[in-house]
Amino acid sequence: MTTVSTATAPKILYTSADSDQQGGALRCLFDMGNEIGDWGFRPVLVLSQEHGGVSPMPQHGALRAYSLPLPRPKRGRSIASYVGDIVATARSARRLAGIIRREHVALVHVNEILDVYGGIAAKIAGVPCVWHIRADISSWPRLLRIVLPRIVAWLSSEIIVVSASVEREVFQLQGVETPKVSVIHDPGPDPSTFHPDVNGTAVRRELGLTDRAGLVVLVAKLVEPKGHEVLMRAVPSVLASFPETHFVVVGGEVEGAHHERYAARLRRLPLELGVGSAVTFTGFRSDIPTIMAAADVVTHCSTHPDPFPGVVLQGMALGKTVIASDIGGPREQIEHGRSGILVAQGDPEALARAICDVLGDPAKRASLGSAAATSVRDRFTSDGFYRRLSTAYGDLIDQGAS
Repeated sequence: MTTVSTATAPKILYTSADSDQQGGALRCLFDMGNEIGDWGFRPVLVLSQEHGGVSPMPQHGALRAYSLPLPRPKRGRSIASYVGDIVATARSARRLAGIIRREHVALVHVNEILDVYGGIAAKIAGVPCVWHIRADISSWPRLLRIVLPRIVAWLSSEIIVVSASVEREVFQLQGVETPKVSVIHDPGPDPSTFHPDVNGTAVRRELGLTDRAGLVVLVAKLVEPKGHEVLMRAVPSVLASFPETHFVVVGGEVEGAHHERYAARLRRLPLELGVGSAVTFTGFRSDIPTIMAAADVVTHCSTHPDPFPGVVLQGMALGKTVIASDIGGPREQIEHGRSGILVAQGDPEALARAICDVLGDPAKRASLGSAAATSVRDRFTSDGFYRRLSTAYGDLIDQGAS
């Protein structure tokens, strides 16, 4: 860490139009703002008004927080709506540039690929821009997949991607060659909250489970790419071998007609499969550590290349056997067969076989869980992440001053 006088430390402006409290991107932004003061910088936060202006960040010295009407383009809308997004982006960029100048910000950190207003504002204000990419764009409309990476490459001073998978999906597959990209994996979860000694007994009691019953947990908001349906279709095969097993899906619904239809279809599916009594949908929960601690198996069933799922590292840090889709970020988080298990995405039978394998072998579960906790502790450290991030900040600020 770097010790710098609070009064003279360079200011980093963090911004995001994301207001999704269930999403990992917003949590990461708060974590960065909360921690970066210990590395010789002062954070300034600019959030969307949709977030409600509530920040869980403690006051770090001269921390300033702003709330603006920040645009976040949405798919599936009319041409007129997209034109409106462009106008709103220009307006927000101009207002943000004013904040950058007024606060004497040294560098802007844009938190997601859709936050174009942030890159434009940094360009207007003449300060470096670090653009953090955490997105899976594989299912986006082709025009967005082509245009957005090129905008990012043009406006940014440095691009950070959370995994090599993101670099491939966002830049390489779209034909964008840029030397600005660095892979910096997100750090693991707070070790004081996610650790192998967390007790999940209360959750098992809440669910009415016996000591013999296996518990399989999936934590993800109810959106189709997360692959909840894959787990649901694996349930009958697991119950055929382990009839006392229970399955818990933790995650809230997301606004939007197509998301609402998916959630409704998902809730009906266990009943249609005849396994309704074996499945519980909890909705959004804030007690994720204790829910995962109660589990015998934590699953992550994404059918698209999830960039770098925090829930995988959370389950691993708790010493649980994590079974994840062999696509996207989990390939960089899990060493298959040693610190977890990877299965083909979208394959319920492969998932069922993997679940049954570890439910029937407590020693294997313990070995995988122990290796998983060690891996998170050694490979995905907070110090390693912030050392690389603060070095990138310092280099860009120095270049701008020279």
